Amino acid sequence: MKDKVSLREMLCYAFGDAGCNFVWVTVGSFLTLYYTNSVGISAAAVGTLMLLTRLLDGISDLIMGSIIDRTKTRWGKARPWILWMTPFMGIGLVLLFSVPSTLPAGGKLVYAYITYILMAVVIYTACNLAYATLLSLMTPDPKIRSTVSSIRFFVVMIAVLVISYGTTPLIEKVGWTGASVVFALAGCILLLVCFFGTKERIGELQEKDVIEEKMPVSKSFKILAQNKYFIFVGLLFVLCYMAGGTTAASGVYYASYVLNDTNLFGNLILFGMVPCMVAVFVLPSLSSKLGKWRIMMGSFAIQIVAYAIIALFPTNLPILYAALAIKSIGQTAPMAILFALVADVVDYGELKTGKRIDGVTYSAVSFGMKVGTGLGSAIVGWVLAFGNYDGQALTQPQSAVNSIIALYSYIPLVIIVITLVAMYFTNVDQAIENLKKNNL
Repeated sequence: MKDKVSLREMLCYAFGDAGCNFVWVTVGSFLTLYYTNSVGISAAAVGTLMLLTRLLDGISDLIMGSIIDRTKTRWGKARPWILWMTPFMGIGLVLLFSVPSTLPAGGKLVYAYITYILMAVVIYTACNLAYATLLSLMTPDPKIRSTVSSIRFFVVMIAVLVISYGTTPLIEKVGWTGASVVFALAGCILLLVCFFGTKERIGELQEKDVIEEKMPVSKSFKILAQNKYFIFVGLLFVLCYMAGGTTAASGVYYASYVLNDTNLFGNLILFGMVPCMVAVFVLPSLSSKLGKWRIMMGSFAIQIVAYAIIALFPTNLPILYAALAIKSIGQTAPMAILFALVADVVDYGELKTGKRIDGVTYSAVSFGMKVGTGLGSAIVGWVLAFGNYDGQALTQPQSAVNSIIALYSYIPLVIIVITLVAMYFTNVDQAIENLKKNNL
């Protein structure tokens, strides 16, 4: 069957997310540190910058989602945006880590606002939202989507490990700008592999696509409002990415000031990912047998246990590594299945309303992802400022160290508890089955 999704195409799709992560993991893990320690921007100012930008970013998601739904090219409606935005992804990353040292303090902050807003609100939104939407357009089979998401997750973990261990040595050799150039090139190459190696299959010649292209944006959102599960899934994105954004942005601080060794940051990522890379292989089988909802519920419960252990033993390396490994197992399903869950939400909406709105649905949950990441990054800046952290100082007060411990354990623990409650009300698997039975 010519439209079957091959392993090669699954890998090409996964490489696209690796490309996005060469850009965005670098930003999420190191930009705050670059701003506070190298550029000299205060932690509080960085926190506000992150939040305001990501709120704007969330709004741009909604606009971009409607644009994708109305895009019609020989490559489809999502794939062309990956191609068009790829060079700007690379340029944007380099600009972020190239704040001119000759600028006064106020000028540096203005430069940071302009480049970060341009990158996050415009460039990354267009590229990553198109990439996310592409999954639901490649195949209608939920099992294949779960498999693709699992492969994608595994490939992304490798990319993140490369970034985590490679950034500090690169900075020491070629500086922040040089390191950003290397990662930008890697990201652009992987995104191009994704574009050339994938295909959109759903809606290529369907009449309803013509209807969607002419549908007013207001009507698209009115139809989306009838799909209650997109609200729950959007909330899950907010919470998951808030917890992830908090730990990602605080990890390098944790290694530097709590463990007193910046080079341990790579180990934190390693122990926090290797179990994921093993568990991801059994995830499709478990998902098929147990369903996404049961797996997600158990996964969040595991994360709660892990964060509690980290909070109790913040500097005991063997216990810390063990807790990170446990947390890694708990994060496998949410990170691998979450986007596949959105594809199910799109299917649920089509069954309920008769209209398939891929781009707008993904933009709504992507809005949650961006708000969550923005809140997580903002929390890091604000809590550091509350603890009297000074990026230009040689040593930090105990209040700053305590704040970093809270960012890496207590705060994400509370967020994941709330996430578990939200997941309880988000059983899309069962909802789709019920609709299918009622439509028979």
